[in-house]
Amino acid sequence: MTSTRRRLLALAAAPRRRVALTVALGAATVLCGVGLMATAGYLISRAAERPAVLSLTVAIVCVRFFGLTRPVARYLERLSSHDLALRVLANARVRTYERIEPLAPARLDAYRRGDLLSRLVSDIDSLQNLHLRGTLPPLVALVSGAVSVAVAAAVLPTASVVLAAGLVAGGVAVPLVTGAVR
Repeated sequence: MTSTRRRLLALAAAPRRRVALTVALGAATVLCGVGLMATAGYLISRAAERPAVLSLTVAIVCVRFFGLTRPVARYLERLSSHDLALRVLANARVRTYERIEPLAPARLDAYRRGDLLSRLVSDIDSLQNLHLRGTLPPLVALVSGAVSVAVAAAVLPTASVVLAAGLVAGGVAVPLVTGAVR
């Protein structure tokens, strides 16, 4: 991790419980989407064989469950992640103003008041995206990928190896190659 990223994470320190809750809700959203695709695919292919309706009941209930749970989990995840980002932003503002207050007005005469305020506000507001777009999505991907590989290993171990290789390639190798090409 670069020193800049460490300093930004220290400035925008987030409570671990809130981060864990947000990651869990994000992973639940992704996993409900995966479960919905898997059970809907199974239901369609199984229904094409025209079995008795009672043999499709579990798949039908699973499709309904995942279809209803996914948007609820997504809403709660958005609520939690934005609450986290706004709380972190508020704390960063307070800490920044506490550190800059002793400097005013003697050491800040070189700056115009509006210019300094504008810079501070825009710099701190840009921290909002640190957790929303920089920290939380990789954690959600890691958790949901690990759960998906574990479930695949329980069903078909060889499929879990292929899934894990694909997730590592897509989540690690592609970003590294893209970063090297830039």
